[in-house]
Amino acid sequence: MSYKDLTPSTVIEYIKANTDIFPAAAKLEVYEVGGGEDDGDGFVNHIYRVWDETGRSVILKQAKPYLKLFGEGAPLTAKRNQLESEMIKLRTAITPEYLPEMYHLDPDNNLFIYEDCGRLKIMRFELTKGKRFPKFPQQMGEFLAKSNFYTSEIYLDQVAHKVLACKFMNPEMRVIMETILFLRESFIEGEVDLPPGDPNHLVMSDLLWEKRELRVELLKLRGIFMKKSECLVHGDLHTSNIMIDENEMKIIDMEYPFMGPSSSDSGYLLGNLIYEYIAWFHHDEGTKSSRKAYRQEILGYIRDFISEYQRVYCASWDQDAKPMYREYTEYRDELLRTYIKEVCGFAGCQIISRVGNIVPLPDFDVIKNPVSRNCARRLSLLIADALVMKREEMESVEDIISLIETITYRYFDVMKALKNRSKSGQAN
Repeated sequence: MSYKDLTPSTVIEYIKANTDIFPAAAKLEVYEVGGGEDDGDGFVNHIYRVWDETGRSVILKQAKPYLKLFGEGAPLTAKRNQLESEMIKLRTAITPEYLPEMYHLDPDNNLFIYEDCGRLKIMRFELTKGKRFPKFPQQMGEFLAKSNFYTSEIYLDQVAHKVLACKFMNPEMRVIMETILFLRESFIEGEVDLPPGDPNHLVMSDLLWEKRELRVELLKLRGIFMKKSECLVHGDLHTSNIMIDENEMKIIDMEYPFMGPSSSDSGYLLGNLIYEYIAWFHHDEGTKSSRKAYRQEILGYIRDFISEYQRVYCASWDQDAKPMYREYTEYRDELLRTYIKEVCGFAGCQIISRVGNIVPLPDFDVIKNPVSRNCARRLSLLIADALVMKREEMESVEDIISLIETITYRYFDVMKALKNRSKSGQAN
């Protein structure tokens, strides 16, 4: 099959000619995801929702040899979604309830077609509206723990584990995260013109990146990220890649997979949840009491998903660890202690990578008041700095939450004192 660079006008033609997903006589319609409110950013790939008159719908995802957001000025391997389709199949064998069903794979055209999870909502945009997902911590903890354990050498034959490491080397996509998570440089530096950014935001970023001791710790974490190959990780697990409602959760956009640290996905996601905790100091919706309750709910998500991860990981170990490991639970406990410290550090890296650089961040961009928006940025960078610098002191998820709350309280106490001093000076 010759390569076809699909557009909204040719997607229907492709599906009818190459699949039997819909009846031959079906009248199909198509919509390119990313063009409407709360349906995703579409920064990387071209994603199309296709449906017929009965309401049946699917998603077609095509990877082109560049970043969709920046166009041909930002080249990117077009083979990335072949690995994503392999990742979906593999993880479906472990936790099928958390993955979309795959219908059609076309490596020649760098595309696949899978279940439309449009009945669910993108978690990031729902959190900005104050929506609650009580089953999320249990679902996410189970998904990550089982995915990590059953793709690790604790469970797999050593050769099978190395085969996975080779298959999911994914160098072109890994270099993106190895750059943006730990370095100020951009992986597309020199290729495209980035926006100038808010001067106040730039000053905050400069102060952060000029801290030498922080830069050293970021390099240490980068070394862990690059060299550890414990298990198969998602690589980009944030709240825009979680489709969810009150009962169901699906994980999408797995084009950055590689064999990496078991802590990296948890840390990346934790950083994303911290944005929401901070943002709800500045939203106008609800009352002061309801906003405080929602912030505590977000911290509860962090506490409970990490706790569930540890519980499910231990249960999987007890049941399915290879005999050479199973009885040595002291080793397992040491792995989980290291996991907590690295989760803390990677959460800080995630925040620094977004707030310490001039890139869109929907969680804060929805805050209407620019002063409040910069307040959120400032607090997030202070928390990120503490998460990175104090990670070795963390022994439990409770320690991480306590650190987040301590930095938060100190920050607002200082801001209140400065405000009072300013009022006093004006009065005099």
